[in-house]
Parts: sequence; structure tokens; C-alpha cells
Amino acid sequence: MAQPVTNEDLMRYLDGELSPPDRARVDAAVATSTEISRELELFRSVKEDVQSLQFAPAAMRASTWDQVNRRLARPVGWVFLLVGIMVWAAFGVYQYTVAPVDLWQKLATGGIVIGILILLSSVIWERMREWETDPYRHIER
Repeated sequence: MAQPVTNEDLMRYLDGELSPPDRARVDAAVATSTEISRELELFRSVKEDVQSLQFAPAAMRASTWDQVNRRLARPVGWVFLLVGIMVWAAFGVYQYTVAPVDLWQKLATGGIVIGILILLSSVIWERMREWETDPYRHIER
């Protein structure tokens, strides 16, 4: 009794990975069965489509705005952001120290803030360490 032809056999047939007896068995099955020949053509079409895919990113034209953005807008934006954060942080520390609140409330609030900052910094540190060894960091979408 002949062994049935599986989808794996058809894919290996297309890739040229079958032994001569198995190749002859698939050839005979394709010649006698329209369903198997249709599946073989479907797999052949899928293989051609996959092989024709291009993963290279499309060439991007550098515009004048891209250069202005890269050299001027981003650095200025970062400067304003960081200065604003520092001003708000200084104001918050000032208000925290002069507020008429009990010492235990200030210590509890300070503990929470310090804990959050430590956790945040540890997450950022771990992510930076992972990024250094990430094999996919140079892949563009």
C-alpha cells in the first residue's frame, strides 16, 4: 500500500529535500491526483511570493525640515523640557520643605517618592543594559 503524500512531503518536494524514492512517490501522486497537484501549485505560489519579499527599507529622501529638526528643533526641545522639569522639581522641593505639615507625613511622602525614583531608575538601567546586547536593535521597521 502506498504511503499518502502529506503537506510536509509537498514542501520538501519543492525544496528538493526528498530522497529519489520519495520524489518518485510524490511525482506519481501529483500525476494521479488533481487535489495534490493543486496543493503543490498553491505551495509553489506561496514559496515564490515569500522569496520575492524585500525586507530592505525604502530609500528615504532627506528633506530640509528633517535636517532642521535633527540639528535645531530636537536639541532646543530637550533643553526646554529639562529646564522646565528642573524648575518644577526645585519649586516642589521648596514647597515640600516650607509646608506646615508634620514631620512623619513629610518622611512618608519622601519615602514614597524616593522609592518610586529608585524603581524607575532601576528599570531604566536594566533596559539600557538589555539594549546593549539586543540582537534586534539595528532592525528598522
